[in-house]
Order: sequence, then C-alpha cells, then structure tokens
Amino acid sequence: METTGVSAPPPRTPPFSLYGRIAVSALWLGWYTQWISIPSVVLPDQVKGLLGAGDKRLEIVTGAIVAAGSVVALLVTPLAGALSDSARSRFGRRRPFLALGVVLSCFALAGLFLAAHNGGLALYVLAYVNLQLWWNWAAGPGAGFIPDVVPPAQQASASGWTNALGIIGVVIGNVLVGWLYASGQTVALVVALAAINLVCLALALSVREPPATAATVRQSLGPFLRSFFLSPRQHPDFYLVLGTRFLSNMGIWSVLTFLLYYLESILGLDAAGATRLLPTLLGAGAVLAIPASFAGAWAANRFGLVRVVQIASWVMAAATGAYVVIALHPSVALIAPAVVVFSIGNGAYGAVDWLLALRVLPKGQDAGKDFGVWHVCMVAPQIIAPITTGLLISAIRDAGASRLAYEVAFAIGALWFVLAAALVGRVRVPEAAAG
Repeated sequence: METTGVSAPPPRTPPFSLYGRIAVSALWLGWYTQWISIPSVVLPDQVKGLLGAGDKRLEIVTGAIVAAGSVVALLVTPLAGALSDSARSRFGRRRPFLALGVVLSCFALAGLFLAAHNGGLALYVLAYVNLQLWWNWAAGPGAGFIPDVVPPAQQASASGWTNALGIIGVVIGNVLVGWLYASGQTVALVVALAAINLVCLALALSVREPPATAATVRQSLGPFLRSFFLSPRQHPDFYLVLGTRFLSNMGIWSVLTFLLYYLESILGLDAAGATRLLPTLLGAGAVLAIPASFAGAWAANRFGLVRVVQIASWVMAAATGAYVVIALHPSVALIAPAVVVFSIGNGAYGAVDWLLALRVLPKGQDAGKDFGVWHVCMVAPQIIAPITTGLLISAIRDAGASRLAYEVAFAIGALWFVLAAALVGRVRVPEAAAG
C-alpha cells in the first residue's frame, strides 16, 4: 500500500443543533419506508401474482429472491463504504454516493413494479437485485456519514434519531402499502416512496460534510481487499457485536419474510385480508417503537449498552415464541399483541445496537468501510434465513403439516434471539466509550 501522507481522524464539527441531528439521520426514514414493506409485504404478494397462489414453490422462490437481493447488498455496502472513505471531491466524501444511490434507487423501484406487472419471474428477480444495488450503494457511505459529522458526545442522540426516523419510515411505508398497494394504486405508491426518498436526501445533503484531512491512499486490489479484515485479537468486541447482529437478524428474517404467509395459512385469511392486516400491525408496532427507541438510548446511558441490547433480544425472543403458541389456537386478537411487542423490542434494539457497534468500531477515517463490514452481518441473514426457512416450511408442509411447518420455523426464529442475548453478554465496551 502506497500513501502520500499521514492519516488523521477528520475534524469534528461544533455540537449539532436538533435540525442537524435530524437531517443527518433523515435518509433512514426514506430507506425504511421501503426496506421493511417491500420485502415483507409487496415482494411476497408480487411473487404470488407471478407464480400463482397455489404454486408449491411459493415460499422457496420468495426466500430465494430476497436472498439474491441480499447477496448484492452483502457485497455492495462495504465496497461503497470503503470507496467513500478514500473519495475526495468538492462535494465531500459521502455525499456523491448518497445522491447517486438514492436517485437511482427511485428509478429501480419503478422498475420493480413494472417487472411485476409486465415481465416474468426472471425479469422480476433482476429488477429486485437492481433495487438492492442502489439502496446499498448509498447505505454504506450513509452509515459512515454520521460518525464523520456528529461529535462523539452527541452520537447517542443521533443514534436515537436514526432509529426513530427509521421506525417512522416503517410506519409510513406500511400505511402507504396498506392504503395504496392493497387498493391497486401502484403508480401512486411508487411516486410517494420516491418523493419521500428525495426529500430525505435533500435534508441529508444540507448537512455540511467536514473535509477529509488524510491524503488519498492508492492501493492495488490485493491490499484493498485485505483492508476489510480486522484482527479478531485486536478487536474481539467488534466481532462479538458482529455475531450478535448476525444472530438477531437471523431471527428477524426467519419470521418477517414469511409473516404474510403465516397469516394466510394459520389464521385462514385471504390474500387481500392478510395484505391489509400485516401493514396495520407492523405500523402500530412501529408507532410504539418510536418512544421505545429513545427509551433504549436513555436506558443505555443509565444501565449500559450491553444490558439494554440483551433485554431487547429477550423481548424479541418471547414475541417470536408467541407465534408458535398462537398457531395452536389461531386468533387475530392474539397475533396483534405479539407483532406489536416484537416491534417495540426491535425498536429499542435498533437504537442501542447501532450505538454499541459505534463504540467498538476501530477509530479513524474508515467508518464507511467498517460500518459496511458491520452491515454484512445485518444482510447475510437475509440470504441464509429466507432460503433455509423457506425450504423448511415447504418440506414440512408438503408432508401434510402446514401448521407444524410454521411452528417449527418460528421456534427456530426464537432460538436465534436467545443465542443473540447470550452472546452480547460477553461484549466489553471500552471504558472511554462506555458513556
């Protein structure tokens, strides 16, 4: 590796105003209007429209498409983050990546809906993969943008706002899907989602990005690829947090990808009823998850990051286990509290887990790359969990036990959260960053 200067951390801006903390986190609102509602509600319904409601491959194909998009996310997020670390332009390091990714994702979203209505399954898969490409081209640099511009003393507040705005995005996304998509107004839905993303982009770009003080590092391919590896011996807590994130997201995507089908198979709802009910439940849970997000950030300062992450993991484990019990006596009245409690736990978890990752990350100018690596453990489960869970559900259901299929699958989902809660207890936050 050849360098023309000595690296130094970027200068910190003065303490942020409330507007600054909201603006720098705004893209999470735009992204989460899509990241949850598209894979969990829209994609399964569109795949069912392409294959036919009675197709036995439905769960397998749905899981495979989600996984294919996640493979792209797995590769693109750390790559874009690393490229933004060394980028130099008069517009800043991160901002050109944010602008390109968000604008092209709006066109890619329109392409997904066009493919669902006017193309076959192969074209639909390509459209979804393309959407994931541009989502994550912005997401890697976006994760590095916040620690670049937010002073350390205010990063807990920024974490709370990032998660809260993401949750608001979940609410908005589910309201829009339940209102526009369920009634067949797909053009209006695409326009609404694109408009939200562009407004959020404008807010984020209004934040002044401090100049990078390190000289550009020129690397050949080999050293560039090796730069993604961090020594487990030097950064053991970083790897423990990666493992915890991986396990929790295995639980999330084992459940979320198939929750629409669960409502149809276990509760006996028709497709229209399930498509209306799931966004309503997720949206209600997300509304309650907003105060849970700020409560989680407050509790982390009072009781410690690790303890709050652990409690949130146990809450999600209990809610997921409830799906197994409810399958014995199916009832919407029982499903609703389980979905809401899960959303609250996930809201608190999202705020404090991001902050925990920030505390154990290596310090310096490589936040885009390091958060990209962290993002891998959020994305990899989106590859593994949908495929394995889809295969498991299909195999047990084909043996003539549809209810048992979901009981087993969701029991395994609860187990992932239990393992995450156990592992995070081993994390030790550095003393200087513990506050």
